[in-house]
Amino acid sequence: MNTTQYFLSLSQELRGLQNRVRNFIDDAHWQTDGEWKESVLRYFLRRNLPRTVEVGRGFVVSPRGHSNQIDVLIYDSAKPVLFRDGDLVFVTPDAVCGVIEVKSNLNNTSFAETVEKLTRNISFISYHGRADKIFAIFSFESSVTTEAALNVLCNATSRGSRDVIDLVCLGDSHLIRWWYTGPEPRNRVTQKWHSYRLQQTAPGYFLHNVVEFVNHESVEKNADLWFPRDGKEHYKDGEKSL
Repeated sequence: MNTTQYFLSLSQELRGLQNRVRNFIDDAHWQTDGEWKESVLRYFLRRNLPRTVEVGRGFVVSPRGHSNQIDVLIYDSAKPVLFRDGDLVFVTPDAVCGVIEVKSNLNNTSFAETVEKLTRNISFISYHGRADKIFAIFSFESSVTTEAALNVLCNATSRGSRDVIDLVCLGDSHLIRWWYTGPEPRNRVTQKWHSYRLQQTAPGYFLHNVVEFVNHESVEKNADLWFPRDGKEHYKDGEKSL
């Protein structure tokens, strides 16, 4: 299996779908265009995630209150749901497997605002336990610089790895991943973000990293099918320690 070519095809497919609504209405209704892009990402995730989780949008609710609205909410299908109507769900914190903030386009300023919003949701959800949850940002287009992105991610993390943003995709070619241990050697605690320039394969890495967070054991056993064999570390263009 040529995973690199597959990742390139994912980027092409995303590009083909992302502007489909705008082809009809130009820039007449940005909210509808944004909602379409969120649904596109949910569609891609559903294709690979196991049936043990569901993908929707909505809110996390606890006795302490509720989260901000979540664009992509991945939750445990074995847990009860407070409310569900189509994609819209209200779940309890223990049911959360992942939260993704989706944007059409980000620059340095709007990236900082997006990180701030997601960090508030992380603080609310992780108050009830951080284990086995992924928090991420996906932007279809981006002009965010590596230095600005790493500084914002680090500055927004106030309570150690409990509040950390795990994964960021900024357009076709820019990926940022948090490493608590590894990537080499895997058993060494590093606690840092690595930034990568991935030549139009960042969305593929993002999608498969989400799958890896949800079902690490299976992906690790079959790593050559899930990720290109040459890896991404030699595409690293920056790092930032917590």
